[in-house]
Amino acid sequence: MAVMSDAIPKKKKPTFLARVASRVREAKALGSVLVDDPRSFPRELLKLAKRSLRTIWDARGGGLYACGFLVTFVYLEIRMFVVDIYTSESVGDYFSSQVSELFFKYIGQSFQNTISAFMWPVYVVEIDPAWGGATLAALFVLFPKFLKKPLEHWLFDDSEGASPKAGNLD
Repeated sequence: MAVMSDAIPKKKKPTFLARVASRVREAKALGSVLVDDPRSFPRELLKLAKRSLRTIWDARGGGLYACGFLVTFVYLEIRMFVVDIYTSESVGDYFSSQVSELFFKYIGQSFQNTISAFMWPVYVVEIDPAWGGATLAALFVLFPKFLKKPLEHWLFDDSEGASPKAGNLD
């Protein structure tokens, strides 16, 4: 006799090529908005960023660790972008180097940033072991009480398919 489970079947993850194709379509749509309606570009860019952040948030569990991962990853990606622009001799040089090095340098650095973002608690403790440890302990206690609901509300308030983890935002 088979036992019926109340578990919701896990949604099948799209293939790598499907995810890349989706990112290309999003970039193309964003480029179209920039050309056709530049005033709405910031709003559409924010929507795209929030969708990406929601994906990372859900993948990392939606707690303090996910928040620390997000903050660290975004910081490292922005820093990488700024350093790349700063070290380029001109805007044309930046774009030509990005096209030629996209699959090697940028993806490699993003992978390295992902690994570094996973280790964000280490960086907090590395600053000062005593204060870093105390800060982490305080964050683990205070985050769920004061920060989690506002962050989930901001991330999921306008989403069509809101996360079940963020469903009860009252």
